[in-house]
Amino acid sequence: MKKSLWSPRWAVAVLLLLALLPVGCASAVAPAAEAPPSPAVPPSTPEGAGPTITPVPLKPLTVEPVKGYVGDPFTVTAEGLPLDAEVEFIWVTVDGSYILQASPENVEFHEKKFVEKRVSLGRVKTDDQGQVTVSFTAPEDYGEVHDIYAVVGGEDVARGGFRILRSATIEPTEGPVGTPITFSIKGLGWKTYESTIALRYDNLPSGIVTAVTTRGSATIQIRAAGQPGKHVLDINHGAKSVPYLNNQQAGTAHIPDFRFWFTVTEDAGPPPFTLDWPDGDHVALASDAAPRTTASTIAATGVSATLEPSSGPILSQATLRMSNLSPNAQVELFWVTARGNRVSPSGWSLTQSPLLETTTNGDGALSATFQIPDDLGGWHVVQLVEGDKVLAEVPYYVERSLVDVTPRRVKAGETFTVQIKGVGWTELDNGVAVLYDNAYIGFACGFNSNGDATIHLVATGDPGTHLIDLYPMIYQGHGKPPWGYQVPILSFKEDFPGLALGYKLPAFRLAIEIIE
Repeated sequence: MKKSLWSPRWAVAVLLLLALLPVGCASAVAPAAEAPPSPAVPPSTPEGAGPTITPVPLKPLTVEPVKGYVGDPFTVTAEGLPLDAEVEFIWVTVDGSYILQASPENVEFHEKKFVEKRVSLGRVKTDDQGQVTVSFTAPEDYGEVHDIYAVVGGEDVARGGFRILRSATIEPTEGPVGTPITFSIKGLGWKTYESTIALRYDNLPSGIVTAVTTRGSATIQIRAAGQPGKHVLDINHGAKSVPYLNNQQAGTAHIPDFRFWFTVTEDAGPPPFTLDWPDGDHVALASDAAPRTTASTIAATGVSATLEPSSGPILSQATLRMSNLSPNAQVELFWVTARGNRVSPSGWSLTQSPLLETTTNGDGALSATFQIPDDLGGWHVVQLVEGDKVLAEVPYYVERSLVDVTPRRVKAGETFTVQIKGVGWTELDNGVAVLYDNAYIGFACGFNSNGDATIHLVATGDPGTHLIDLYPMIYQGHGKPPWGYQVPILSFKEDFPGLALGYKLPAFRLAIEIIE
């Protein structure tokens, strides 16, 4: 008869081995043990330790109503507070910014960042019953729920909340082809799926709208396009940089989509070409110490230098004035730029090109006028060199400019060309996103071609005016999902990552006419 391997002797050996196993290994195979019973006697407090402090629960604030739009009134009531005490009401919000990494060779886009902060709504005293009721107006701030605290003696004593609802309006609602349509949007949130919206025109995507640095408010413009008649404009959620079409079934269904109608009254012919620049008060005025491309730290100190103007398109004139130089010295001016691309294995690097040679006067000063090279857009520096020593670097910003649209009158199916200059090389200004009659059709870059973007398009649609718009975009980045890139940023005038570093990127408003 066969003997069983599971003899009592084996059983004892196995039990001894299990007893020797580390706890971590045993827990991987053994069922979870029940929690031990509470001790009958509380454990003693360690010598020298103070008593355990139990946090006092916050009293509820009564907020009425609990939600509303920017500018709506609401009241806050607190009860059970100390008598005749000063109460400060605090509104909890965030500050939004874009995280960028600037170096001489590039500007990288990393992420949107929101940092919580507390803002005082005001102070008021409780009555002899420890109660207070105060009225406030919903501030222009990010959408969704904001905590409200009552603070007495520096301590939070009560808590409530108010939800800012999203709103959107358009103006006007009718006009000829090319009419600017202004959208005013308030209450964009700061959380991932609440901070970006997407616009569609006649069902086709036009781009995204953000309000990261503008406290949830955005004002944008597009132009009326299409044949005379009614056209539909939809605002959808756009966290992934494309329109999300069934929001009513999503976790953000409590935040509505919006639909508007615009009536094109007539086609009076193509409107004039324009460059639509960012609002001046949203473009940072970069200081000498601000990080920017092509700048180095090798320049000597003590030299006074100015460049007027400090920005402009290619082939424009600029004058460099310097003092505190060596008298009667031979010096050279160099233009520092980038050469290469993001496609080839060699990548890109910074390079110098000569601008001119000149001589300082007897007082060690100079004034030299030169032409801005036909080159990449964005931040460059002009270097002053004596011998092999860099004496100074002065920043200059190359703006984007239009060469032409040719031809401007074409038949359907024929090709026309859009050419612009001053396209940059960083992740913020490496290209443009292109719309045809408010429909996004793709993007174009200008790095490998030294700032020139020449775009060949085919005229499509019925006879009449057709609009072409070129918008700023983020070429690529290192941001957290789900944000995408290479899409038109319609809110570029107020809320675009490059504004904080002085990048003035316009939208090009162009048009063609299709003839019979």
